[in-house]
Amino acid sequence: MGFKRTIFTGLLFIIVQIGFSQDSLNVKKELDLVWDNYTFFQEETIKNRFIKHADVVQLIQKHINSGLFFNEEIGKSVRGRSINHISFGRGKTKVLLWSQMHGDESTATMALFDLFNFLSGNDEFDPLRRLIRNNLELHFVPMLNPDGAQEWKRRNDLEIDINRDARLLVSPEGRALMEIAKRIEPEIAFNLHDQSTLYAAGRTDKTATISFLAPAYNYPKDMSESRKRATQLILTMNDALQMKVPGNIAKYDDAFDPRCFGDTFQAMGISTILIESGGFRGDSEKQFIRKLNFYALLTALESIAQKSYVSQSLAKYDAIPENSRSLYDLLIRNVSITKEGIAFRTNLGINFAQIKGPDFASMTYNGRVEEIGDMELNFGHQEIEASNFSLSPGKVKFLLKAEWDSLSRDAEFELLKEGYLYVKCTDNQTLTGALSGRILHLTNQDESPVQAAKIGQQAQFVLFQESKPRYAIIKGFVVDLSKELQDLSFPE
Repeated sequence: MGFKRTIFTGLLFIIVQIGFSQDSLNVKKELDLVWDNYTFFQEETIKNRFIKHADVVQLIQKHINSGLFFNEEIGKSVRGRSINHISFGRGKTKVLLWSQMHGDESTATMALFDLFNFLSGNDEFDPLRRLIRNNLELHFVPMLNPDGAQEWKRRNDLEIDINRDARLLVSPEGRALMEIAKRIEPEIAFNLHDQSTLYAAGRTDKTATISFLAPAYNYPKDMSESRKRATQLILTMNDALQMKVPGNIAKYDDAFDPRCFGDTFQAMGISTILIESGGFRGDSEKQFIRKLNFYALLTALESIAQKSYVSQSLAKYDAIPENSRSLYDLLIRNVSITKEGIAFRTNLGINFAQIKGPDFASMTYNGRVEEIGDMELNFGHQEIEASNFSLSPGKVKFLLKAEWDSLSRDAEFELLKEGYLYVKCTDNQTLTGALSGRILHLTNQDESPVQAAKIGQQAQFVLFQESKPRYAIIKGFVVDLSKELQDLSFPE
């Protein structure tokens, strides 16, 4: 009888394992289908990255009303804005995720609300939702720094960098995060940030679209069990993201900093993962990177729920290239310039300065020359090979004010093709610089305000090929003069 019971028990175990494997296989397929159907979960009220605290509060209320999420206020910012803690799930493994501790780093905040939409859905992806809900207890703190978000700035209103406040806990926002972490005692934590779009994945022309880090917990950078778990989860997300953006994944420098929350939590035994959202060509509002965040987090949560990450070999971590700040927004190679009466060929690295718009809800850009010289190990988001080009300041066109006011866009473009970048109204002192809807800039000078490529100088000049204007560089943006006007996309 005991022998039969043993056989029965063994068969039952095999059947259960087969069922579990089939469920696991189905979940993997679901993840790919979720990626394909992302637009159904994307929070449609978030149109750009300049999300504010009022938007967050309204969206939180929507999800509380669903009955699946629970919310509490765990503190207030310096300016009295609520810091919210949202929870979901009834599993044993606790996971803490927080975003926007730097106010101008909002990509993950957008992605978290996409994730909330997914978790509260009811469709063919229910097996994945059940897996997460039944195995995990999720805790979210979206927009930890609402005052910084309000004015689109990194620090809080005490001018404290919250991510360097884990020891002193001067900021109310930092205290709120530390207190919730100590109260819930998560096994795993995600520290969600943005980084400069000028980072590359290693010494390549590939942007570091997503960068990971399993922070060190001491100066020798030892590998504890909590750090090992964080590293294995990074490798799981890396495997998934490499299928979507191959070559655009990097890892952050792991030098220990006891001031930082990630390093501090790692020392507390919380497996902490830093995710930095960088750049991706053509995605200035980071809407595609938002999708990558959503997918990476969902992949990680599925892996935590099934503990599938434990099969990852730590040796693979070394293969992920390190962040390298080696990109420029525009790199002009081998261009001939003349300075101090000396003509020479060199390379120009141009980066955009960001200019906050009204109510800190938009951004304009102004390109400036940041580097002149050898750039063998640098790349540009956009590059011009200028071996046959020479740089010249733009010319000034003299017009009457009435002539300028009536100048059509086609006529402006024709002047641009002749090498003019500026207009001076001879019968009237005018505002100078760029005007909305116009191509040429106004000046009160008789010659170009930008005479040469100088470090810190606005990138405003013309590239000539055989004495003919070929490209106009206006505020760092490239205008191809060989194209027709309708092909001209000139940012304002």
